[in-house]
Amino acid sequence: MATENSGLVVAALEQTDLELSRSIDALNSWKTAIAKRGARVRLYRNYERGDHRANITKEMRKMLRLVEDEAAMNDFNDNYMRVIIDKMAGRLFVSSISASDETDVWIKEILSMNDFDAQQQTWFRGAIRDGDSYVIIDPETLSWVSEPAYDGFSGLVVIIDSMTRKPVWACKLWSEADTSDIAGDDPTQAVMKLIVYQPDRVSYWIGEEGAQGVRPDNKIAQAAQTDADGTPLEPVNYEEWPLETLPIIHYANQIDNFTQYGESELRPAVPLQDVLNRTLHSMVMASEFSAFKLLWSIGFEIDVDGIAPGGVVNLVLKAGGATITDFTDEQIEFIKAAKVGQFEASDISQYTNQVDKIVQQISQSTQTPIYGVTASGNLSGEALKQLEIGLLGKIERFQRQNTDALKELVQMTAAIQNEFEGNGNAPAIDDVRIIWRPAEILDVNARITTLVSLREKAPGLFTDEFFIERIGSLLGMSQNDTKEQVEKSALEQGMLFEALTGGGGTIPPV
Repeated sequence: MATENSGLVVAALEQTDLELSRSIDALNSWKTAIAKRGARVRLYRNYERGDHRANITKEMRKMLRLVEDEAAMNDFNDNYMRVIIDKMAGRLFVSSISASDETDVWIKEILSMNDFDAQQQTWFRGAIRDGDSYVIIDPETLSWVSEPAYDGFSGLVVIIDSMTRKPVWACKLWSEADTSDIAGDDPTQAVMKLIVYQPDRVSYWIGEEGAQGVRPDNKIAQAAQTDADGTPLEPVNYEEWPLETLPIIHYANQIDNFTQYGESELRPAVPLQDVLNRTLHSMVMASEFSAFKLLWSIGFEIDVDGIAPGGVVNLVLKAGGATITDFTDEQIEFIKAAKVGQFEASDISQYTNQVDKIVQQISQSTQTPIYGVTASGNLSGEALKQLEIGLLGKIERFQRQNTDALKELVQMTAAIQNEFEGNGNAPAIDDVRIIWRPAEILDVNARITTLVSLREKAPGLFTDEFFIERIGSLLGMSQNDTKEQVEKSALEQGMLFEALTGGGGTIPPV
């Protein structure tokens, strides 16, 4: 188990903003909250992978024939945690981010450079599983770096203002195995690096795994090479940040009005998953006894190797190799006491019924329809819609809560480019339009037919670009593919117009 590093985060806050530290960390309450939140994030990630808590004794493992090996996957479970995340994350996709004509080209270039179609799934999936996920904008490259939430060992810890809902302080932790730059440290102890983001500066810190203090990581050369006396200036551990806004975008799941952080979709399902695993182990043990019955005997030793299906166990008394037929009184009493038998098989239907009931509860508590559990057979479109009403509600809630974060991502990227490049290449972006792909199951063919019919019957109602983008999204085309089709369409229309006008820009007389 990784070391808990909340002490490093608290120490970094005290070093960088003592007033903020005193306002939120009375009696170490903030440190306790960080540790608890980190432990839960780590638990959710383990459960998604299938590494569940299975409190099984050594004797139980032997009875279940669970062999321990280097793979450390000797506990079996019926994992529904990944299903819950996949069902929701698979329906979340931003098909288009656009603005006015002047800024649309710049936005598409930024989206393409950051591989937005692939990255957004990482952000959304992280928020669904952990409750929160973050994106840091690199001021030098304008790259969108996905940052996971703090899991007790490493990750991003963010303090969010309760009024503005914006990050006001953040600390990124990660470990490095190289300890050559820290004299006297234990080489087996992991070195933790920290970056603290504040509205006016970014600072760098260093500490040991599990420690309660940090020290400056001086690696930033000062602007002036020497002081007034000509003495060279030493490096410092900070650099100024001119935007007064942290370059961090926060994506949250199930955020509410009494906390600034999200909640994992797995939280109500984890206890039920534990119950399911316990039931599964009991069911397997019962089925083992049913398939391989245990024999017992009193007064005789039965050769197990001689027992085969359909065989008969004969119990006789022999003396000198010959079977005794004339018994003494003592031998008669012994034979009366000798018995053989087998333990009866257990009825596993009670376990299978319980498993089905628990899986139904997981589905209902998380509003995740599971085919074969929630429903089965051929379902009509209306039945599917009613079945997924809860899942669609969760998805629409996530879309509403994170649309502003997507807008802020684009606007902050433009502001950072103008500030750090100094040439004003990025346009001023006021209105950003976010279009999410519909979450419900669509009849794609019917929708494409409707769009084509609309284009034919009302050709001037919408531009060709509108129809290409909508049909492209229904076909699963990426933004780059859609952009290429729009450009080809514009080129072909231009060539057609040139042909009609004879290349002179005017329509020739008839």
